Amino acid sequence: MKKLLTLAIVMIALIIVSCKKDKPSNVNPETPVVVVDSTLLPQLQTLYMRNISDTAAECVCNMINWDSVALAEWGCCWSTTHNPTIDDNHVQSTIIMGGQFVGFLTDLTPGTTYYVRAYGQNSEGIGYGNEIEFVAENEEPHPNPWSPEPVNGQIPVEVLPEALAAEIGQYMNIYSGENPIVIDSLYNSSPHKMMHTTFDEPADTIYHDLRFQFIKKDNKVDLFEWVFDNYAQYYYPIAFRDLYMIGSDNNFTAYYLEEDYSNGKYTKTATILSGTFDEANNAVNNFKIAEILLKTYGNPNLPPENSYRIVGDADGVSEYYPMPY
Repeated sequence: MKKLLTLAIVMIALIIVSCKKDKPSNVNPETPVVVVDSTLLPQLQTLYMRNISDTAAECVCNMINWDSVALAEWGCCWSTTHNPTIDDNHVQSTIIMGGQFVGFLTDLTPGTTYYVRAYGQNSEGIGYGNEIEFVAENEEPHPNPWSPEPVNGQIPVEVLPEALAAEIGQYMNIYSGENPIVIDSLYNSSPHKMMHTTFDEPADTIYHDLRFQFIKKDNKVDLFEWVFDNYAQYYYPIAFRDLYMIGSDNNFTAYYLEEDYSNGKYTKTATILSGTFDEANNAVNNFKIAEILLKTYGNPNLPPENSYRIVGDADGVSEYYPMPY
């Protein structure tokens, strides 16, 4: 009887020990999942494709928070399937200016549809932009920038739609005429400021100073533009435009169209500049620029068509400035 009692006690003890071993321990809990704060990752926009051929293309991108994250690498990735990553084809960009950079895609297969995303990498991880697609095929776009000719000294409706003419005319002068005076000097728009906008952006944004110069050539005008580079601390040329200028006496309105292409169509924008040459003081008064988004071709990542902004010299006088070279 004592042997049976002893055996029972031993069996109970073994069961208790076994149960204790099976019970989960809180001493070494599972490693928690770490959630990365997305605001610390590079935030990107894949804007549009350009210079598309049957074997190569350029992808223009924008990094929204480029000046607040420490970047290790940035560029573009692409694939023949959706949502490409750096594990697919990718190319690293080496230059980023004002948040914008370009990725050069090569070794494409003619006639193939590709999907592209911008990417950026830092110590927190990898951020990707939205996806856009294009077909690797040769294109023949319009000259960029290009301009339709004025009609009887009037700005064409292709540049300034009738539905916007009166509205934009509240914020800047739109002159007509066929023989405006052009003074070939360099002028400085400062402070260069947002006057009005229908885009989702601050209506009182101050931009870097803009320096501009008109040179009359036959029935067209060449426009040179320079902006200030914060890092290099000097002005650098950003554009050379071939545009039409209308108006009379010292009052002018100049304009041009641009098209950015992805398979032939991405956006069409109009840029209109106006002001009055002040010969006595070698200045331009009331200098303003309207930028109009005319066509988006259904791109869901862009504002509505006919959205626009008006920027210009906030104090009303763009003064003469010596040439930067």
